[in-house]
Amino acid sequence: MRRNIIYFVFGVFLVNLTFSQEMIFNSQSKLMHIVNPSFFGLNSWNRSGLLYSTTEINPNDTQNNKLFYGSYSFDLQDFSLGVQFNNYSAPNIGFKKNDLNLSYIYKVEFGNDIWFLPSVNVEFSSKNINPSSLIFEDQINSITGYINQESIDPMADFFFSKSYTNLGASFLLHSTDFLVGLSFENLNQPNIAYNDDVEYLIPLSIGMQIAYEYDLNPYDRRFLPRYSYLYTYGSLKRSSEAINMYLSQEFQLGEFSIGANQQFGLVDKTNASVSIAQESFSFLNLGLSVGLTYENFDFGVSYAFAIQDLDTSYRYAPTIFDLYLSFDFSPFLRNRRGQYKRLQVDNYY
Repeated sequence: MRRNIIYFVFGVFLVNLTFSQEMIFNSQSKLMHIVNPSFFGLNSWNRSGLLYSTTEINPNDTQNNKLFYGSYSFDLQDFSLGVQFNNYSAPNIGFKKNDLNLSYIYKVEFGNDIWFLPSVNVEFSSKNINPSSLIFEDQINSITGYINQESIDPMADFFFSKSYTNLGASFLLHSTDFLVGLSFENLNQPNIAYNDDVEYLIPLSIGMQIAYEYDLNPYDRRFLPRYSYLYTYGSLKRSSEAINMYLSQEFQLGEFSIGANQQFGLVDKTNASVSIAQESFSFLNLGLSVGLTYENFDFGVSYAFAIQDLDTSYRYAPTIFDLYLSFDFSPFLRNRRGQYKRLQVDNYY
């Protein structure tokens, strides 16, 4: 009986611990398909790539993401398929999570070079947490500070795992100058509790994305490369009681790019003793990014510096390091090589 109670309490604790473990990365303007899978169908591009992202809240709390993605366009049938696989790990708590996302994107022309890309997505997730990776009180020698390798705590022998399916939908409207996107996650609200006797449903998550690309050198002035653009991007995501905002400003100067990005958070804090809900807005981090495009390859690296404030009772601003590589294998890439514009429609036809 006692063991069942411990299992129940610890299981509820793990649900709350892992519920907020969403992918955090700093290259959203380059890898928009992670937040909106309709981006896989943009301009009928065929691409694949890798992303390595590490998030550090403090030296003892590091989280890693290793992501692979790919897309292929079926031009005669006006649709694209996208796939992405992400491996997430938090070694300090023994937590691991694998996500496989499959997307179907249909392409509709609205006229005047405006395209609408609706998509449906299904994600297969599996996660596990091994408490043996944790350090229990009986392992620590308070006199010498030595940490024993074994524990007699009954929780040290447990291994929690869970698999579930997520359904989502997204939409994208774009031209050669602007982009507007809308995404929905957790439409089926799966139960993510490790204990099947406990119901803990993921709430619906809604995201919005917007971008505008401005030609910095329309008259081919010599002081800038021929293809120079300013790409501004912003996204807003509502998940449970939190709202996350991402802003990016990136200069594309020929094959080189350099930019800055900012992340903000709005969290609802409820004071249970007086039943008062408060909202706290925070500037989380400031990031810098550089990129290089060569032939079919696109390389990029970015780093976000944490912005701390005096009130750390509800959030801890992370530092984020991203490294990505993408490969474009579109059949007519050679005809537009060197153009470097993000928002294009020429490849639809």
